[in-house]
Amino acid sequence: MYKNHMKVTNNNFDKSHLNEQKDKLIQAIREIKRGVDECYDEERDTFAEALDVECKFEEMEREIQAEFQNLHRFLYEEEERDIERLRKEKEKRIRLLKERERKISMQGRNLQQVIETLNSTLKEEDSPRLLRDIKELLKRCDIHYIAPPAVDSEVCSGQFVGPIQYRIWKHMKASLYPNISVLTFDPDTAHPLLSLSPDCSSVVFDDDKTMPPKEELERNPRCFSYYYCILGRESFTTGRHYWEVEVGKKTAWRVGVAREDVPRGEMKSSTCADGIWTLSLKSGSLLACTHPKPTPVRTSILPMRIGVFLDCEREEVTFYNAVTMSALYSFCMEDVEGPIFPFYNPCDTDDGKNASPLSMFCPSL
Repeated sequence: MYKNHMKVTNNNFDKSHLNEQKDKLIQAIREIKRGVDECYDEERDTFAEALDVECKFEEMEREIQAEFQNLHRFLYEEEERDIERLRKEKEKRIRLLKERERKISMQGRNLQQVIETLNSTLKEEDSPRLLRDIKELLKRCDIHYIAPPAVDSEVCSGQFVGPIQYRIWKHMKASLYPNISVLTFDPDTAHPLLSLSPDCSSVVFDDDKTMPPKEELERNPRCFSYYYCILGRESFTTGRHYWEVEVGKKTAWRVGVAREDVPRGEMKSSTCADGIWTLSLKSGSLLACTHPKPTPVRTSILPMRIGVFLDCEREEVTFYNAVTMSALYSFCMEDVEGPIFPFYNPCDTDDGKNASPLSMFCPSL
């Protein structure tokens, strides 16, 4: 009954199949080892990145401390100047009052001496000589108290305190770095459908304008011919710079910086990959124009004024809500060659909903 049953032994299996499975196992080990090597590499790189990030934050901490030390030094020096001015005025007033007091005291002593002389004369015995002496004394004692010129003793705090914070703020303006740059738009780069104010400080899309012939556009290769853009007249290659743009209640706009060689005609994209680093408002959303797609910028309220901070040495541009000075978004520009220009796009009027201009804002102190 069990005649055909085969007993499984170490000699009755397919060795070629076993070797095939072993090869697969070895291959799997190699794959896993590659994964282990990748883990080690990623771990090493991440450790290095962590050190680099830590160093950068520590550097920024030192920079913040240095900036506040400069502010503290400025405020301390302003305080010392104000206190010194106050002390000098106090010493002057007290000196004048003490001098007046001395003169009054001297007159008082002189009058007292006259009184004593007259009293002693009255005590003498009556005689013809006394009569003559009294007549002579009456001629000589016709003296009166003459008050010295008055000294202003009223101390008005307005001369030394007053709106002290506002006054120091105005003094501080001269030492601001970066100070607020006063910029203008460059009419030579303006799209033909844009209109500028006479002082080139505001720009708006003009529905009444029409596009000129292609030949005319070709005569000015610097002007934008496709997007409704315009560059700033000023450019930057070094240093740190800050400016503000009034966007108000516009429903669409675009503000930032661009390389000088940014294309003026139609572009497949207009992002940081194309040398344009901008913030924009579109369909009620604030966007950073990143590559390959925009990055939403979260903010509780839409800004009415945009601050742009350009650090040429660090090749960074940061955008702020210029009213609250809260940071909105930062770009690392990386290896920028040539000058950087302010970049603007007021966008079309959207049937009158977006008719307000983009305007350069310069606070007055």
